[in-house]
Parts: sequence; structure tokens; C-alpha cells
Amino acid sequence: MKKLFIAFTSFLLFLSLPSDKLRTYENRSKSRFANDHFIVKLKKEFNVPAASYNASQNYESKIEEICDELNITTKKIKKLYPIDLKNNLHLYKKYELETYCVVYLKEKTDIKEICIEFEKTADVDFAEPDFTGEASGVKGVSSPIPNDEYFSRQWGLHNDGSLRTTLGRTGKIDADMNVLKGWEIETGSADVIVAILDSGAKLDHPDLTDRIWVNKYEEKNGRDDDGNGFIDDINGYNFAYDNPNVRDDGGHGTNISGTVGASTNNSMGFAGLDQGCRLMICKNLDEENLGEYSWWSASLYYSANNGAKVINMSEGGYDYSKTLANAVNYAYDAGCLIVASMMNKNNDDQYYPASLPNVIAIGATDTDDSRCREFTWGGGSNWGKHISVVAPGNKIYGLDYKDNYNYDVYWSGTSQSTAYVSAIASILIAQDPSRTNRDLKEIITKSAIDKVGDPREDTPGWDKYYGYGRVDLYQALNYGKFPSGKKEGKNNNKTENPTDVKKEDSNSTRAKANEPGDKGKYESDDTKRANKPKPEDK
Repeated sequence: MKKLFIAFTSFLLFLSLPSDKLRTYENRSKSRFANDHFIVKLKKEFNVPAASYNASQNYESKIEEICDELNITTKKIKKLYPIDLKNNLHLYKKYELETYCVVYLKEKTDIKEICIEFEKTADVDFAEPDFTGEASGVKGVSSPIPNDEYFSRQWGLHNDGSLRTTLGRTGKIDADMNVLKGWEIETGSADVIVAILDSGAKLDHPDLTDRIWVNKYEEKNGRDDDGNGFIDDINGYNFAYDNPNVRDDGGHGTNISGTVGASTNNSMGFAGLDQGCRLMICKNLDEENLGEYSWWSASLYYSANNGAKVINMSEGGYDYSKTLANAVNYAYDAGCLIVASMMNKNNDDQYYPASLPNVIAIGATDTDDSRCREFTWGGGSNWGKHISVVAPGNKIYGLDYKDNYNYDVYWSGTSQSTAYVSAIASILIAQDPSRTNRDLKEIITKSAIDKVGDPREDTPGWDKYYGYGRVDLYQALNYGKFPSGKKEGKNNNKTENPTDVKKEDSNSTRAKANEPGDKGKYESDDTKRANKPKPEDK
């Protein structure tokens, strides 16, 4: 009897412990970076006029000179940020983007040692490895469910409590984002562009094809028609392989694209949370859902310059990078809201870009509103001092990147939570186009629902597990001075950045680039990633 009492007392003590004391500890991730190239930022060239943007060769020549002095043989030197003559030139100057180059080497060597040697040179501001991050969601496949029940699978939009958590707890009715009530106020607008920085998208999917952003200033002709520094970027750009082919070869990006903006009320597939926005596809993950920071930085630059107001980054890397931090700041200063995932290690490790100041960082909840301590595949939602809010992230059904009619695919992770928050942000812009990125962050965080999860973690006010709480579309649309959710007397001409040039209208919405006849047109450059095969067109 005494042993039974001791065992029972120990069990009660176990339940009372904070959940971070219960987690399974794991070794911290090691840095990952490309082994055949690195990033260099030179100091501003003193002998080039400030108004000149033909200085790139001077910087490249300086890098070659430094390499010769260090007995380093280069294969290629590439500008990280091509000059865009029409957009955000003041920010281009402010962040000295013309001074960034990616240096490719003929032979693999000790990249960190080379960076150290470079930084000893007077003309170098800094040099760093091109760190690698990854997507923050993992794919799963469901058991067969009748084809006419697709929306019922989207518990994050409407939760009837029927889907259990990964750990077997009963789902909770209305543990969702209150989307149906929110849609009564606003559903989204084709004037709002959301940049999807991910593995690409299946452009010909019937649930996506009418939602893909089209750059009406560019034609598919091998030329840079709009002068933004990128050739044939009809629907976005492929930064992983440096070509305009943005088709998905990993699957993650198609799920994220559909979660944000799949066509709704079309009698097929799933409903996108935002029913109107356009999706700018910036492929910055390869076929293994890995991405180098130079790709991520260049895609932030591109998104900000080409009209995106919300940038979804369902990805993260373990290493801090000045290059990535500056790219985030550039996009933020250009008026973009950057939404990024906390990642899925079930600990408080910091990942980037989520840990950076000008980013809204998103954690994941399960079907009972608790933090995802374990996804369908394992792991768990990260927490920490930088978390902003949480959103549904476990078993999120979505579109398949191979089969237009396979609706049995789901992904789980803070990636999916991030996509939901990006969609809420874009709906808020549709409701009031004058809202700034600061406004959006305030509305999303202040309207989040507090104390919905495990009371050991979800304490009153902000906490490190749930941030300000689980997002709620209806509450967000009714936040602040305008209880009806509609702001009267909108000033649609107001922009945070007077140099922004709007590049999108709603007259042409179907995806134009990378049609079936384009297969193989754009060859991969083998300098874009070490020891990676060129991707096959999917």
C-alpha cells in the first residue's frame, strides 16, 4: 500500500511539472552551409560615384584581387542582388546591396577559414558561409476519406472536434481560427500579393492556376523586359537554380500555396484561407526542401521590389547571418510583413529568419488548441522569447505537387501555421489597403485568443509557448477603432514607401510561365549548389 501511495504521488508531481521539463532533449543542430561558395560584402567602393550602379565589376574585380592574394581560385563571382532600376533604390543604397557577391570556388575547401582570411582584408566588410536551412513541415498521407468531404478535413478553418491530436487527445470543437465568421466580413482581394518563398508550386493545379501572380510587365522571351534584374520572371523566380522555372520539385511549396490561397467555392479540393490574393512564387528551396541563405536573401529582395506586401517563409536555418538579416530589414523597410516559422524541434532553439526583430514568428497548435508537442511525424513546435502567435499546424491537408486529383496528402509543422497567418495578414490588407506592416503585426498579435492551450504553458498575456495566443480571423477583422471590421474613408493612395511601384492588376491571373512545352528550356547552373543534380521538370 505504501508503494502504491508513493507511485501515485510521483505521478501527480509529474503532471504538475511545466511541459518544458518533460521534453526530450536532443543535441543542438550543427551549422550547415555550402562547401563550394561563400558570401562577401565589400565596403562601399570609394572611387565609384554614389549615383552610379555600374560598379558591380569593380567589386567583382576587387574580390578577384583578394582571391589572388590569398591563392584562392574562383569559378564564378555572382552579384547577390541584381540592380532593379525601378523599385526601392533608396533601400538599395541604404543597405549597400551592390556590394554583396557570392564567390564560387573551383575546389572545395575550408569555407570558414576562407571567410576569416577575407575579413582580415581592409576592403571587406564581412564574409560568411552560405548557410543552409530547411522547410518546416513534413509530409504525411491520410487514410481514404470520401472525395466530397475535403473541406471537413480542414480543421484549422472549421474544427468539429472529430480529429484527435497526435498524442491521442480528443479534438476540441471550435479550436480553429474562426474563419467562417471572418469570411462574412472579408474574404480577400486580387490586389494583394503574397510571396511564397518555398519549393515552388504546381502552376497547373486547378485549385491554384487562377491564383498565381502574373508579372504583366514581363514576357517570356529571354530578356529582362521590366528591368528588375530577372529574366522571364512571369510568375516569380527560381533562386535555387537561377532560372524562371518555379515548378515545385519537393511538394512543400504546393501545400503552402494552397493553404494560403487555393481557389475556394469551386467544387473541388480544398479552400484557401484567403479567397482572393495572388501568389508570387519564389522558389528558394531545392528538391530536398533545403535552401541556402543567399537564395532566401535574394528572394526577399525580389518580393519586396515586385509588389508583395506579405512574405511567407515557412522555412528556417540554425545559423545567424548578417546577409539574411539585412535582406529581412530591406523587405521590412519596403513595407512587407515577413511571416516565418518557429521550426519543429520541440525546444527553444532559435532559428532564422524567425528570430530576427522584423519578423512575426509562428508556432503550431494541435486539434485541441494545445501546442503541438508532437506532429504526425514526430518533432514538436518550437517556443522561445521571439514567438509572436500560434496557429493550427498539425495534419494540414493540402494540394499535391504531382497529382492534381490526389487530396489525401497532408503536411504537419510550423510551416503550415505560418501559411495561415500570412493569409490572415493578406485578408487584413484587403479589408484596409492603407495598413502598414506594423499595423498588421499589432492586429494579429492583439486579436489572438489567449489561454486556450495547456494552462501550464498558455499563461495570461504573452508567454514563450503560445506568444500572444492562437490567431483568430474574425477577431482580427474586428480589431481596434472599427468594430464593424470595415474602415470608413479608406485612403487607398497611401503607401508606406513612396517609391513602391505597383506591378499587378487583376485583369490577367492565369499562370503563363513553364507550360508543358517549356520542359528543359532552362538548364540548371551547376554552380548554384554543391554536388546537387539539376532538378527535373515535374
